[in-house]
Amino acid sequence: MKTGRNVAGALGLLLLAVILGVMHGPTPITPATVVADVFHPNASIASIIIWQIRMPRVVAAALVGGSLAVAGAVMQALLQNPLADPYIVGASSGAGLGAILAEEWLPRVGAIAPGAFLGALGAVMLSYLISRGRRFNAMLTLILAGYAVGVILTSVSTFLMLLNREELTSIFAWEVGGIHGMTWGQVKWAALLMVLALLLIWPWADEMNALLLGEEEAHHLGVPVRRVRFLLLLAASLLTASAVYLSGLIGFVGLVVPHIIRRLQGPNHRTLIPLSFLVGAAFLTLADVVAETMPVVGSIPVGLVTAFLGGPYFLYLLVQQNRGRAVWG
Repeated sequence: MKTGRNVAGALGLLLLAVILGVMHGPTPITPATVVADVFHPNASIASIIIWQIRMPRVVAAALVGGSLAVAGAVMQALLQNPLADPYIVGASSGAGLGAILAEEWLPRVGAIAPGAFLGALGAVMLSYLISRGRRFNAMLTLILAGYAVGVILTSVSTFLMLLNREELTSIFAWEVGGIHGMTWGQVKWAALLMVLALLLIWPWADEMNALLLGEEEAHHLGVPVRRVRFLLLLAASLLTASAVYLSGLIGFVGLVVPHIIRRLQGPNHRTLIPLSFLVGAAFLTLADVVAETMPVVGSIPVGLVTAFLGGPYFLYLLVQQNRGRAVWG
């Protein structure tokens, strides 16, 4: 019963976030107009604004938030660490380098997003290949490999940006995270990859529960640890890279949302995964509304809003863990 109420509440929060996201903008649209246009779309100016400008952006925000939250839940299970996030194994640095190379080699094509996608996926796979081994503590090696790969790729990115200073503005705007100028075409391809990754994750929910006990314990329970670890890492990386493709680098969603859900609902991934997606989708959609309606300064990147909200919570978790208190919920 508790799970049903939580799912219904998360769905209601997401619906409210979507309505608010469609309403707010340079041309205000009333809730009645939004609801009426959903059921009876027409050729009015309001309908064009809703379906061609705001709805792709709102759907993109929801997909990015939900995907990052699920990827965070998976990484936290794989690493048995509540402070893990989707970017922990080099995805952010790989995305940054991919975006820079795309802007340098294909400046007129607008290939920053596809370059970031390939860079994020490539960095994670490189970290995985370096960490491969027969020992069950290979995830610790993966973290260290991801850190090393991240440092190297960040150094290369910094060097390239210094060589091409005129392009710093566009790369910086991408790196702080933002959902602007979305089209249904962009959303469609990213959504297909996200759905594929989610379908790959869902059958292994029970195995993720076992992994929380430790890799050796999961092995004794009959879990094919190496295969599950590879498939889940691949799926989480695909979710992260798809989110990066749409929005750039948006931090803290994948860390904070699954952690809060785990504390409220419990660690069972059968409920943690869908709730993380719904709450993550609602959270980033609402954060994007805030980013678009900031007083005085006007529109700001949504990545700044998530950093402002998620940063203090991360510090709270860090302090709790350093004091030896349980932070898994």
